[in-house]
Amino acid sequence: MKAHIVEELIDLSPAEKRELGEALIASAESESSAPTLTDAQRAELRARLAHHRAQPNEPGVTFQELKARLLASAA
Repeated sequence: MKAHIVEELIDLSPAEKRELGEALIASAESESSAPTLTDAQRAELRARLAHHRAQPNEPGVTFQELKARLLASAA
C-alpha cells in the first residue's frame, strides 16, 4: 500500500475509520467467491446434517478415505 494512502487512513476520525471498515467488509462479502448452492444441494446438505444429528455416533469417512475412493473411481 502506498505510504500517502496509509497516512490519510491514519488521519481519519474514529467514525470515518469505522465507516470505511464497514464498507470494506460489505464489499468483501459481495465479492465472495463462495459458490451459490442450488435448492437440491441445499436440501441434500440439510438432510445429511439432520442424519448426523440423529445418529451422532455413526462412524464417518475421513478425508483420506474419501480421497482414495474418489481417485479409485476416476481410474
